[in-house]
Amino acid sequence: MSKALLAVIVCTALTAGASGAGAAAPTVPAAFRFEATPGWHTEATEPRACPGVAASRCTEAWSWTSTVPWQDCRTCTPHLTLRTLLRNGIIISVSHVRERPVAAKRQIEWPLRIRAQKVSAGMEGVPRRHGVYQLFARVRGGDEVPVWAYFGRSRPTTAQLAAANAQLRAARLR
Repeated sequence: MSKALLAVIVCTALTAGASGAGAAAPTVPAAFRFEATPGWHTEATEPRACPGVAASRCTEAWSWTSTVPWQDCRTCTPHLTLRTLLRNGIIISVSHVRERPVAAKRQIEWPLRIRAQKVSAGMEGVPRRHGVYQLFARVRGGDEVPVWAYFGRSRPTTAQLAAANAQLRAARLR
């Protein structure tokens, strides 16, 4: 399956989701919050209903951190922000989704760790000069976490991976 197709599937699952007849209604999730760190711009949204569905079916909260100021809508692929990203720069976006029924099949432990071999050169709408990491998985008893990391070069340096992983380790569910 192509990464572009996977991105479309994840987007569709997050905005439309599968029908949840008879499923228990989700409660509102807390947001993952990145720690304020010198050289990083960090923000988060308050929890809200997922686009296009009732809050009783799906709620989400977004958080992001980057080495350049965020210039896009709160839940967008950071196209404008990527235009200002330097070669050593990093953008990380994590959302916390409570959806019923759960769509993510893979279970992970938080914090996750980005490995170089999981970073690809670009994706649909993102130039190949940028490295992209993407993950859609379950944590904490079934809550979902879509994670996106963008690097200023197609193959991130060891220092970029260390910095991104330090940010993910410091991210806390609040």
